[in-house]
Amino acid sequence: MEISEVKKILEALLFVSDKPLSLKELKDIIKSDVADISNLEDILKELKDEYATLNKPYEIKFVADGWTFATKPEYSPWIKKLLKEKTVLKLSPSALETLAMIAYKQPITRAEIDEIRGVESSGVIDTLLERKLIKIVGRKEALGRPLLYGTTQDFLKHFGLAHLSELPLIEDMPKEIQETDNLLEPELPFNAKNIEQNDTVKSTEIV
Repeated sequence: MEISEVKKILEALLFVSDKPLSLKELKDIIKSDVADISNLEDILKELKDEYATLNKPYEIKFVADGWTFATKPEYSPWIKKLLKEKTVLKLSPSALETLAMIAYKQPITRAEIDEIRGVESSGVIDTLLERKLIKIVGRKEALGRPLLYGTTQDFLKHFGLAHLSELPLIEDMPKEIQETDNLLEPELPFNAKNIEQNDTVKSTEIV
C-alpha cells in the first residue's frame, strides 16, 4: 500500500476517534492491511508537519500519549460559544491547587495532600476523581495502607500535554504563581501553560 493511502487511513481514524490514539492502537488496526508498519510513527510525524503548513484552524497533535486532531488554541473562544458548557470544565482554585500537587508529587496520599495544603481535601479529591483528572493508582505500604492518587490520560488531554515530563519546571513559572499560597514548595508549581488566570475569577475553565 502506498504511503499516501496509509496517510488517508490514519487521517480517517484520527478524525472519527473521540480520544487520542496511541501508536500501538493504530498499528493494531492497520497491520493486517499494511505490509510494513515499522515506519508508522514517521508517517504520523510527516502528516503532522503537512497539516502545520496548511494554515488551517485545526492540526494533528501528539497529546496524552496518543495522536489526535485538535483545533488550535486561538479559536477556542468561538468554539466555547458553540458548545457552551458541554466542553467546559470548571475547577475552583482549591481543586487546581490539589491537582497541581498530585501532578508533581504523584503517587501521593490524601493525608500528604492535607498536610501540604493545611486543610482537609477529601471533597476536592472526590471532585477530581469524578471529573477523571485523577485516579487511584495503588496503596502506600504504610499503616492503614492509604490510597495513592495520580493523574490520568484525561488530565494530559485537558492540559495539552503529551507526557507528564512536559510539566513546566518551577523556574519557568511566573513569579506570582511560584508564590501562590499553599504552593510554596519548589516541587509544587501550578501548571499554568493552558490556564487562563484573572484575579477576579473564582473558577478556572479548561477546554
